[in-house]
Amino acid sequence: MILFSILWIPSLYMFVEALQQPRDPEKKGLILSVLGGCLLSVMTFFIPNLLPEGAFGFLRWLHGFVDVVAVPVLLPLVFRYMLQIRYRHQSYIEIHQFVLVWLIPVALVKGIQWNFHKDAILLVLTPLLWGAQAIGIPWALEKAEEEIGFKSFLSYATAVLLPFLASTAYWGFFSKLYAAAVPAALISMLPSIWWLVMAYRKTLKG
Repeated sequence: MILFSILWIPSLYMFVEALQQPRDPEKKGLILSVLGGCLLSVMTFFIPNLLPEGAFGFLRWLHGFVDVVAVPVLLPLVFRYMLQIRYRHQSYIEIHQFVLVWLIPVALVKGIQWNFHKDAILLVLTPLLWGAQAIGIPWALEKAEEEIGFKSFLSYATAVLLPFLASTAYWGFFSKLYAAAVPAALISMLPSIWWLVMAYRKTLKG
């Protein structure tokens, strides 16, 4: 019942918004992201963790990568790119928007679960890292396609490394290894901050 109470109104709103123009490819993308996010949130509600939460060392880092920080963002990202490959002639909503909409119901369910721990790492750091990856990875991949040579390689490397940096930040804060956690968190957030600043400046000029 609590799951229905959390998800129903946000999901209904996004479905209604998407169905206003059913032939619009962007609306189709919105429907798919809502469906995917709701499905993942239901799975998360019944299976919160795939790996043991109380582990330490590398197992804790792997738990952070799979259950907390990286995989929840990579799933919609990979799904969106598969749509792009399969249906090249159609344009869906922007990749970062697709991922962020997908994460709305997941964040609601995760927030309820994590609230029992009263842990700032889960309640504050993790959403920041989700947002950083949801914006930063698509931006880096887009830059990689635009550039050539070393710049292209650097952009691809950035996209690949972001989930690992985010997971390292989570692991570092949990392990109280702040010398590793703080730089990893800041570096993982830099691409998304850059994109937001540039997008904001473009909005002001427009």
